[in-house]
Amino acid sequence: MDKLFGTDGIRGIANQFPLTPEFMTHLGSAIGRVLARDGQRPLALIGRDTRLSGAMIENALAAGLMSQGFDTLHVDVITTPGIAFLTRTLGARCGISISASHNPFDYNGIKVFGGDGFKVPDEAENQIEKIAYARRDDEAHNTIGSIGQRHDDASKANAYIDFLLKAVNHQPILRGKRGVIDCNNGATFELAPKVFLELGAEIVALNVQPDGVNINHGYDALEPKLLRDTVLRERADFGVQFDGDGDRAVFVDERGNYVDGDFVLAILARDLKTRGKLNGSVVVSTVMANIGLEKSLNEIGVKMERTAVGDRWVTERMRAMNAVIGGEQSGHIVFFDGGHTTGDGIYTAIRVADVIVQSGKSLAELASCMTRYPQVLVNVRVPRKPAFEQFPPIQEQIEKSRVVLGDSARILLRYSGTENLARVMIEGQNAIAIEREANAIAAVIQETIT
Repeated sequence: MDKLFGTDGIRGIANQFPLTPEFMTHLGSAIGRVLARDGQRPLALIGRDTRLSGAMIENALAAGLMSQGFDTLHVDVITTPGIAFLTRTLGARCGISISASHNPFDYNGIKVFGGDGFKVPDEAENQIEKIAYARRDDEAHNTIGSIGQRHDDASKANAYIDFLLKAVNHQPILRGKRGVIDCNNGATFELAPKVFLELGAEIVALNVQPDGVNINHGYDALEPKLLRDTVLRERADFGVQFDGDGDRAVFVDERGNYVDGDFVLAILARDLKTRGKLNGSVVVSTVMANIGLEKSLNEIGVKMERTAVGDRWVTERMRAMNAVIGGEQSGHIVFFDGGHTTGDGIYTAIRVADVIVQSGKSLAELASCMTRYPQVLVNVRVPRKPAFEQFPPIQEQIEKSRVVLGDSARILLRYSGTENLARVMIEGQNAIAIEREANAIAAVIQETIT
């Protein structure tokens, strides 16, 4: 029995198991059974991105939830962090975001949040998984009189926009600034332009005409070329790209340089520390974070705490350490100083914009606080995900590469949490050498794991 929940919810090809309408109904029922409480009429909040399969999955999940006595409130297309926020503020028992984040349109997935706005804990996911896999058509359901009802109200998103703008007291801080935003035809396609116009910016909006199949078409997580070209052509002050569900943001500065999540963490940590709001002088990131970020933080007396890859692990470590900021190179940035419980691309963009305005510096000037070390990532498609340590040829190649690159290089092997991919990351001082060795390790993985 394959595990349903990965590091970021359930993910797969839409209309294939587990993302079939039949199984999603069972899953909705399982969520209802695990998260329901006796004597109360629970509410489940449901939103989605712009994928063609979103409505199908939404309706199936809702049917299962209603069979367990949940009312369902549907807020149409909204970002994942928007769901997390509204779940908490509306007093819902759970919130469900239907999205496959940065993946192509044929993928979809779900992320389940508890009433506190955080992703439900592992124990609850395991229970949901067990019940859903049972898939018994004769399982216990509520009596006809206590079946839940469906409610639709897309206007709830306005409360989320209001929450975002409170970060800058609803002031038009970007008046006189020109920005480019790329929404990748995803969940931010209406929200982001509205927010930036409220901030007073003159904007050029890219990929804001979703048709169900063009979400993330041409998306590049760390080096968005279309955004870069547009920023330079329009002579914009900055550019920002959002992924399909709006929990990531990566930037391009006015000179055309890519500003990923590592740079953003370095910039925002400095701002927080200057204002005396960086609890414990610590920033949480992952094993994928560039060593340049760690060095940049150390220069200002800030420690970087590394976790496994995934914003779930970043968030858990932040809560344990009472940290106020953490994130990933991919652009997931998590703040705990303003009411957020998960990464939010639009909110991150607002906070970066505020630092630009308050400091009087350009984004390029702010990003100069960090020097990025050469880093290469090679993906290898694999049929399964066994431990790398059980394969001597892989371990032998790793050791050979370590000898070639020297002690200053960092080699990391891991599997994707959502796809059948092995990822080989090497960081070091010689860009040509690390790329050569990463490809060598990747080739052995491809030959070995069959």
